[in-house]
Amino acid sequence: MHEENDIKEKILIKSFEMFQQFGCAKVTMEEIASGLGISKKTLYKHFSNKEHLLNEIFSTVSCETETYSNKLFANDDYTYVQKVKLMLEFVSQHIGKFRGPMMSDLQMHFPKIWEKIHLFMKKKAWEKFSILVDEGIKQRLFRNDINEQIVVLMYVFSLQNLVTPEVLAQVPLSADQIYKTLIKVIFEGILTDEGRKKFNDSENEKIKETANVA
Repeated sequence: MHEENDIKEKILIKSFEMFQQFGCAKVTMEEIASGLGISKKTLYKHFSNKEHLLNEIFSTVSCETETYSNKLFANDDYTYVQKVKLMLEFVSQHIGKFRGPMMSDLQMHFPKIWEKIHLFMKKKAWEKFSILVDEGIKQRLFRNDINEQIVVLMYVFSLQNLVTPEVLAQVPLSADQIYKTLIKVIFEGILTDEGRKKFNDSENEKIKETANVA
């Protein structure tokens, strides 16, 4: 049973890599099997078609996101500022995974999966970012003269549209680079002076830790 799960996980990882590089439409099940050095029979034993594969990839990413965010918010070893930075870095890394021709192929050839991704992003972005903003206002790190729902709405709307091929085609930046710029703009607008100092101090500590590790 453990071996079967290992094979399934390897299939998901390899197919995701190939979809990112070549797109979902061009990659065949035969090419995935060949890339893994397994038979098509073994591949079809776990996944009936590409849509099945894509649904499993999305489920894996969504479960990882949910598990990480829940553990992070429940961890009392981190300060609020550390939690915010870790959460935003995690989102940035995951957005970076959806790159290349994969996004346009999903939109064109697998619209149901594309819609599931967008709905999940909207739900989780609203839920998690609302928590971050609400707590930030309570701790006087975010300005209390702003409308919390408007800030969250700006974030959710921007995030949803960020990974669309139309948007990515307009700028010479990757999705995660655009996301980091988006966060910088939003946060600089809502941070108090105290909040800005704490976030800057946290960033300086991170740079020192990186230098010490190097």
